[in-house]
Amino acid sequence: MTNSPGPAVRHLTEEISRIDWDDPRKSARQCRGLLGRLAADRGLLTELVRGTERDPRRFGRSESHPLMSKLCLYEDPERRCQLRLHAFTGRERDLVPHDHKYPFSAYVLAGGYVHVWNRRTDATCSGEFTSRDLAAGVVALERPGSCYTFQHSLVHQTIVMPDTVSLFLRGPKRQSRWHAAGDMLHLLDGYEAPRPGGRSHQGSVPLSPDQFHAVRADLEQRGIIAKERPPHAVA
Repeated sequence: MTNSPGPAVRHLTEEISRIDWDDPRKSARQCRGLLGRLAADRGLLTELVRGTERDPRRFGRSESHPLMSKLCLYEDPERRCQLRLHAFTGRERDLVPHDHKYPFSAYVLAGGYVHVWNRRTDATCSGEFTSRDLAAGVVALERPGSCYTFQHSLVHQTIVMPDTVSLFLRGPKRQSRWHAAGDMLHLLDGYEAPRPGGRSHQGSVPLSPDQFHAVRADLEQRGIIAKERPPHAVA
């Protein structure tokens, strides 16, 4: 990170570096504690969001997606982990069962979503699948303060409320690409569908400065981060 991060940011990044992603239970405990403390520390979250705009690498890794804006708050290329803030638009719905390339933890800051955890019933339990290879496991309502850890071998669906904001901490990549129910790809409307041969996916594009400023202003207006004080303001 650039611009001499403060001690709170350095402590947070040290905590992220100690997450044991190879142990699902341990990593879930570590992520829940870390993300919970970050959610409760508006000053630290504000520092991370504002620092993203000043850091060319992190800003370059921030994305606009039909479902959400993704702000890269921190990234460790060596340990292959990334901390993001997701601000959902509410204009699209993520209805297709899918897995992920990596384990991750999510913490809901505002809004919420219906979350369906599926279990695979096919023989391989990995790689390609269809909706016929799934059985609903757990249905949860993720609301502000909810935190969960998701392994790359699981499959889920989310129905996100408009204006939902969450923290997203991802671990190292565990498979070459993600997968979605093959018989439901038409519901993705052409974005983010896994392409044959592992080619790049559709959907995300770099976040523009104007898009970043709009997300930041919304976070300020809702009190998720602190408003920037005018230069003449007295502490």
